[in-house]
Amino acid sequence: MRALSIRSVSIVRKKSYPEISEIERNFQISDDGEVCLAIGGDGTFLRAAKRFDRPILHIRGGEKDSLGFHADVTLSEIREVIEDLKQRRYLVDRYPKLRVTHQGRSYDAVNDAVLFRAGSRAIHFRVDYYDHEGNELPLYPEVVRGDGVIFTGQMGSTAYNYFAHGPILFDLDAVVVTPISANYTFSIVSDRDFHVKVLKNVGILECDGVNVTKLYGGDSFTVTRSDRVVKVVRLKRRENFSDKLARLERF
Repeated sequence: MRALSIRSVSIVRKKSYPEISEIERNFQISDDGEVCLAIGGDGTFLRAAKRFDRPILHIRGGEKDSLGFHADVTLSEIREVIEDLKQRRYLVDRYPKLRVTHQGRSYDAVNDAVLFRAGSRAIHFRVDYYDHEGNELPLYPEVVRGDGVIFTGQMGSTAYNYFAHGPILFDLDAVVVTPISANYTFSIVSDRDFHVKVLKNVGILECDGVNVTKLYGGDSFTVTRSDRVVKVVRLKRRENFSDKLARLERF
Protein backbone atom coordinates (compact mmCIF):
# COMPACT_ATOMS: atom_id res chain seq x y z
CA MET A 1 0.00 0.00 0.00
CA ARG A 2 1.36 3.41 -0.97
CA ALA A 3 2.07 5.80 1.92
CA LEU A 4 -0.27 8.74 2.22
CA SER A 5 1.05 12.08 1.03
CA ILE A 6 2.41 14.51 3.60
CA ARG A 7 -0.15 17.19 4.33
CA SER A 8 1.41 19.37 7.02
CA VAL A 9 4.90 20.69 7.81
CA SER A 10 6.47 22.85 10.48
CA ILE A 11 8.89 25.64 9.55
CA VAL A 12 11.85 27.03 11.47
CA ARG A 13 13.58 29.76 9.48
CA LYS A 14 16.41 32.23 9.78
CA LYS A 15 14.41 34.98 8.08
CA SER A 16 11.48 35.50 5.74
CA TYR A 17 12.15 33.93 2.33
CA PRO A 18 9.97 34.45 -0.80
CA GLU A 19 10.08 30.69 -1.44
CA ILE A 20 8.08 30.04 1.73
CA SER A 21 4.92 31.06 -0.14
CA GLU A 22 5.45 28.03 -2.40
CA ILE A 23 5.58 25.80 0.66
CA GLU A 24 2.42 27.37 2.06
CA ARG A 25 0.57 26.65 -1.21
CA ASN A 26 1.35 22.96 -0.94
CA PHE A 27 1.20 22.17 2.78
CA GLN A 28 -0.64 23.12 5.89
CA ILE A 29 1.79 24.94 8.20
CA SER A 30 1.53 23.58 11.73
CA ASP A 31 3.51 23.44 14.97
CA ASP A 32 3.10 19.64 14.87
CA GLY A 33 3.75 19.00 11.18
CA GLU A 34 4.82 15.59 9.94
CA VAL A 35 8.18 17.03 8.88
CA CYS A 36 9.97 20.15 10.10
CA LEU A 37 11.66 22.33 7.48
CA ALA A 38 14.71 24.12 8.93
CA ILE A 39 15.53 26.89 6.45
CA GLY A 40 18.83 28.68 7.04
CA GLY A 41 22.24 27.78 8.42
CA ASP A 42 23.45 25.47 11.16
CA GLY A 43 22.02 27.69 13.90
CA THR A 44 18.55 27.31 12.40
CA PHE A 45 18.96 23.55 12.19
CA LEU A 46 20.10 23.46 15.82
CA ARG A 47 17.00 25.39 16.93
CA ALA A 48 14.78 22.96 15.05
CA ALA A 49 16.55 19.92 16.50
CA LYS A 50 16.13 21.20 20.05
CA ARG A 51 12.47 22.08 19.52
CA PHE A 52 11.15 19.15 17.45
CA ASP A 53 11.36 15.37 17.81
CA ARG A 54 9.97 14.85 14.31
CA PRO A 55 12.09 14.40 11.15
CA ILE A 56 13.89 17.58 10.09
CA LEU A 57 14.74 18.57 6.54
CA HIS A 58 17.53 21.13 6.51
CA ILE A 59 17.37 23.54 3.56
CA ARG A 60 20.16 26.06 3.02
CA GLY A 61 18.85 29.60 2.78
CA GLY A 62 21.71 30.84 0.62
CA GLU A 63 23.37 33.17 3.15
CA LYS A 64 27.12 33.43 2.55
CA ASP A 65 27.87 33.19 6.28
CA SER A 66 25.86 29.97 6.77
CA LEU A 67 27.41 26.55 6.23
CA GLY A 68 24.38 24.30 6.56
CA PHE A 69 26.50 21.15 6.79
CA HIS A 70 23.57 18.76 7.21
CA ALA A 71 21.55 20.34 4.39
CA ASP A 72 21.52 18.46 1.08
CA VAL A 73 19.42 21.02 -0.81
CA THR A 74 18.94 24.78 -1.18
CA LEU A 75 15.86 26.96 -1.55
CA SER A 76 16.49 27.15 -5.30
CA GLU A 77 15.34 23.50 -5.45
CA ILE A 78 12.17 24.06 -3.43
CA ARG A 79 9.73 22.76 -6.10
CA GLU A 80 11.57 19.44 -6.41
CA VAL A 81 11.81 19.26 -2.61
CA ILE A 82 8.06 19.77 -2.28
CA GLU A 83 7.32 16.95 -4.73
CA ASP A 84 9.71 14.60 -2.92
CA LEU A 85 8.03 15.39 0.39
CA LYS A 86 4.50 15.02 -0.97
CA GLN A 87 5.38 11.59 -2.37
CA ARG A 88 7.44 10.63 0.70
CA ARG A 89 10.52 10.03 -1.43
CA TYR A 90 13.01 10.26 1.41
CA LEU A 91 14.78 8.37 4.17
CA VAL A 92 15.31 9.38 7.80
CA ASP A 93 18.74 9.14 9.45
CA ARG A 94 18.94 9.09 13.26
CA TYR A 95 21.74 10.65 15.29
CA PRO A 96 21.86 10.15 19.09
CA LYS A 97 22.08 13.28 21.20
CA LEU A 98 24.52 13.57 24.07
CA ARG A 99 23.21 13.55 27.63
CA VAL A 100 25.02 15.59 30.27
CA THR A 101 24.16 14.93 33.90
CA HIS A 102 25.18 17.25 36.75
CA GLN A 103 23.87 17.08 40.31
CA GLY A 104 20.94 14.89 39.31
CA ARG A 105 19.80 17.08 36.42
CA SER A 106 20.20 16.00 32.80
CA TYR A 107 20.56 18.05 29.62
CA ASP A 108 20.46 16.75 26.05
CA ALA A 109 22.85 18.29 23.53
CA VAL A 110 22.52 18.08 19.75
CA ASN A 111 26.04 19.20 18.84
CA ASP A 112 28.29 19.21 21.87
CA ALA A 113 28.89 19.55 25.58
CA VAL A 114 31.85 21.78 26.43
CA LEU A 115 33.79 22.56 29.59
CA PHE A 116 35.52 25.98 29.35
CA ARG A 117 37.88 27.71 31.74
CA ALA A 118 35.95 30.56 33.40
CA GLY A 119 38.86 32.97 33.91
CA SER A 120 42.40 33.64 32.82
CA ARG A 121 43.81 30.55 34.54
CA ALA A 122 43.88 27.15 32.88
CA ILE A 123 41.35 24.71 34.27
CA HIS A 124 42.66 21.41 35.67
CA PHE A 125 40.36 18.40 35.33
CA ARG A 126 40.32 14.64 35.00
CA VAL A 127 38.44 12.67 32.36
CA ASP A 128 37.46 9.11 33.28
CA TYR A 129 35.54 6.50 31.32
CA TYR A 130 33.40 3.56 32.44
CA ASP A 131 34.39 0.06 31.36
CA HIS A 132 31.84 -2.67 30.61
CA GLU A 133 31.69 -3.63 34.30
CA GLY A 134 30.93 -0.06 35.33
CA ASN A 135 34.38 0.65 36.75
CA GLU A 136 35.66 4.23 36.45
CA LEU A 137 39.10 4.38 34.80
CA PRO A 138 41.33 7.32 33.72
CA LEU A 139 41.13 8.22 30.02
CA TYR A 140 44.25 10.39 29.84
CA PRO A 141 47.46 9.40 31.70
CA GLU A 142 47.58 12.64 33.68
CA VAL A 143 45.39 15.55 34.71
CA VAL A 144 44.31 17.62 31.71
CA ARG A 145 45.33 21.29 31.94
CA GLY A 146 44.12 23.85 29.45
CA ASP A 147 41.16 25.84 28.19
CA GLY A 148 38.73 22.94 28.48
CA VAL A 149 37.35 19.94 26.61
CA ILE A 150 34.70 19.19 23.97
CA PHE A 151 32.42 16.15 23.91
CA THR A 152 30.59 15.53 20.65
CA GLY A 153 29.01 12.81 18.53
CA GLN A 154 28.64 12.31 14.79
CA MET A 155 26.13 15.14 14.45
CA GLY A 156 28.35 17.77 16.07
CA SER A 157 31.77 16.56 14.98
CA THR A 158 31.78 19.11 12.14
CA ALA A 159 30.97 22.01 14.48
CA TYR A 160 33.22 23.37 17.28
CA ASN A 161 35.05 20.04 17.45
CA TYR A 162 36.24 20.45 13.86
CA PHE A 163 37.58 23.96 14.44
CA ALA A 164 39.39 22.68 17.55
CA HIS A 165 41.15 20.16 15.24
CA GLY A 166 39.08 17.20 16.39
CA PRO A 167 38.16 14.35 14.00
CA ILE A 168 35.04 14.23 11.85
CA LEU A 169 32.92 11.12 12.46
CA PHE A 170 31.65 9.60 9.23
CA ASP A 171 28.83 7.04 9.64
CA LEU A 172 30.07 6.18 13.13
CA ASP A 173 28.00 6.28 16.31
CA ALA A 174 30.60 7.27 18.92
CA VAL A 175 31.73 10.11 21.17
CA VAL A 176 34.76 12.32 20.51
CA VAL A 177 36.73 13.83 23.40
CA THR A 178 38.78 16.83 22.20
CA PRO A 179 40.86 18.90 24.67
CA ILE A 180 41.01 22.65 23.99
CA SER A 181 44.49 24.24 24.03
CA ALA A 182 45.59 21.68 26.59
CA ASN A 183 48.60 19.58 27.50
CA TYR A 184 47.05 16.79 25.40
CA THR A 185 46.72 17.68 21.72
CA PHE A 186 44.99 14.51 20.52
CA SER A 187 41.32 13.53 20.50
CA ILE A 188 39.93 10.17 21.57
CA VAL A 189 37.01 8.41 19.85
CA SER A 190 35.07 5.92 21.97
CA ASP A 191 31.69 4.28 22.54
CA ARG A 192 32.03 4.60 26.34
CA ASP A 193 30.41 6.91 28.91
CA PHE A 194 32.52 9.57 30.59
CA HIS A 195 32.94 11.26 33.95
CA VAL A 196 34.67 14.65 34.27
CA LYS A 197 35.86 16.13 37.55
CA VAL A 198 37.22 19.66 38.00
CA LEU A 199 40.32 19.66 40.19
CA LYS A 200 41.56 23.24 40.13
CA ASN A 201 40.26 26.68 39.09
CA VAL A 202 36.78 27.42 37.72
CA GLY A 203 35.04 26.13 34.61
CA ILE A 204 31.79 26.72 32.74
CA LEU A 205 29.72 23.81 31.44
CA GLU A 206 27.78 24.48 28.23
CA CYS A 207 25.43 22.38 26.11
CA ASP A 208 25.04 23.55 22.50
CA GLY A 209 26.47 26.94 23.45
CA VAL A 210 24.02 27.46 26.34
CA ASN A 211 25.47 27.99 29.81
CA VAL A 212 24.46 25.17 32.16
CA THR A 213 26.45 25.98 35.30
CA LYS A 214 29.79 26.98 36.79
CA LEU A 215 31.99 24.21 38.09
CA TYR A 216 34.48 24.53 40.95
CA GLY A 217 37.12 22.21 42.37
CA GLY A 218 35.45 18.91 43.29
CA ASP A 219 32.45 19.41 40.97
CA SER A 220 31.80 16.81 38.27
CA PHE A 221 29.47 15.76 35.46
CA THR A 222 28.90 12.74 33.21
CA VAL A 223 28.51 12.50 29.44
CA THR A 224 26.59 9.63 27.84
CA ARG A 225 24.71 9.05 24.62
CA SER A 226 21.07 9.98 25.05
CA ASP A 227 18.13 7.73 24.27
CA ARG A 228 16.76 10.69 22.27
CA VAL A 229 17.83 11.19 18.67
CA VAL A 230 17.87 13.87 15.99
CA LYS A 231 15.95 12.66 12.94
CA VAL A 232 17.31 14.05 9.66
CA VAL A 233 15.40 13.77 6.38
CA ARG A 234 17.55 12.63 3.45
CA LEU A 235 16.11 13.13 -0.02
CA LYS A 236 17.17 11.04 -3.00
CA ARG A 237 19.19 14.01 -4.31
CA ARG A 238 21.45 13.50 -1.30
CA GLU A 239 24.66 15.53 -1.32
CA ASN A 240 27.87 13.51 -1.29
CA PHE A 241 29.90 13.59 1.91
CA SER A 242 32.91 14.87 -0.02
CA ASP A 243 30.81 17.80 -1.28
CA LYS A 244 29.89 18.62 2.31
CA LEU A 245 33.55 18.56 3.31
CA ALA A 246 34.38 20.86 0.39
CA ARG A 247 31.83 23.38 1.66
CA LEU A 248 33.23 23.04 5.17
CA GLU A 249 36.74 23.78 3.88
CA ARG A 250 35.50 26.91 2.09
CA PHE A 251 33.56 28.17 5.11
